[in-house]
Amino acid sequence: MDNLKLFFGVALLGFSLILFVISAITYHRIGSRRLLLVSAAFGMFLVKGLLLTLGLFIAGIGDIFSTSVLVTIVDFAIMAFLYLSVVKK
Repeated sequence: MDNLKLFFGVALLGFSLILFVISAITYHRIGSRRLLLVSAAFGMFLVKGLLLTLGLFIAGIGDIFSTSVLVTIVDFAIMAFLYLSVVKK
């Protein structure tokens, strides 16, 4: 197992969890649709970090999630949520 991959996988997981919780609490207080989209993007980063970290320990998840098409689709969806949160009126 590559220690650098593990470190950045856990770092992505922890940082995205913190950002997701902060944005979800802020959305709950303010109720803005923009914050809902930002929370969804950070939630997707959280799921991605979880799958990447689990993929280091479980071969089946690592094989499925390591395909470049699936990672690209998830990244595209995250970028779309962030874009919509910026341009949404």
